[in-house]
Amino acid sequence: MRANAVKPRSLANRDEHLTGLVFILPAAVCWILFFLVPFAQAFYISFFDYNFAVPDRSKFLGLQNYINLFQDKNFISFNRGALWNTLSFVVVVVPLLTALSLGLAYAVNQKFRGRGLFRTVYYLPYIIAPIAVATVFMNLFVKNGMASRLFVVFGFPNVTWNANVNLAMPMIGIMFIWQLVGFYMVYYLSGLQNIPVSVYEAADIDGTNGWQKFRFIVLPMLKPTTFLVITYATIQAFQLFDQIAAVNTGTNLGSPAGATSTMLTYFYMNSFRYYKMGYGSAIAVTLFVLILIVTIIQKKLTGNTDD
Repeated sequence: MRANAVKPRSLANRDEHLTGLVFILPAAVCWILFFLVPFAQAFYISFFDYNFAVPDRSKFLGLQNYINLFQDKNFISFNRGALWNTLSFVVVVVPLLTALSLGLAYAVNQKFRGRGLFRTVYYLPYIIAPIAVATVFMNLFVKNGMASRLFVVFGFPNVTWNANVNLAMPMIGIMFIWQLVGFYMVYYLSGLQNIPVSVYEAADIDGTNGWQKFRFIVLPMLKPTTFLVITYATIQAFQLFDQIAAVNTGTNLGSPAGATSTMLTYFYMNSFRYYKMGYGSAIAVTLFVLILIVTIIQKKLTGNTDD
């Protein structure tokens, strides 16, 4: 009798597993076709001197592409090298983007008239095409432009920012933050609305002030959201390309003088402009490994757990 009672349960579990597999199958197939297979091909090609125009003439180089990459001054130089530019951008922009997103979410989560309008306005930049955003920012930060004159008050020179080696990347950073801050605000807003009201009520009974609520209630309970935001923002910052491509229309990516060169633009230039696909693939693999390492470090630092 006991065996007969267990059998239907095991069959039901098997049916549930099969149903789950059917639902995840399309996503799994897409992941294999559009990520795993291309990555495996890039990893394989990174060991060759490979030109996609004449693939029959490819030559096995072993680790030479990686050795050359970390001896390439245009890649590793602290003076506008692609790796240094990328890491600097991530270190500066991601914390600013995270803090501004949280601040905006906390502000628009309060009860006041018209907060729905503010949420919409802050989110709108995310759905605007990067080329349109770049066009607007280039006009704002041109010499004697509205933004250029505004920043003169803070000691910045009145110049065309995207043509200045010291200001081109800061302009890209401002553009990047402006376009994405509303997107990550929505993430934080969702996290804030999942905090039970009873927790705030208990804090009020204990006599806590607004700062104490934010520090000891909001921040700890938003840890999973913060990990998600930092991880996604870091990946997007490492993969910075659209904004630079839009700003550098008609010139080499990374202009002026390598000031906006990043790992992704350097990959593009080597792979599709100079036809060094093997060298470009080595850059892509290095970028993937770097993102993976940074993500693992972030997971440890934020104390994120599965529960």
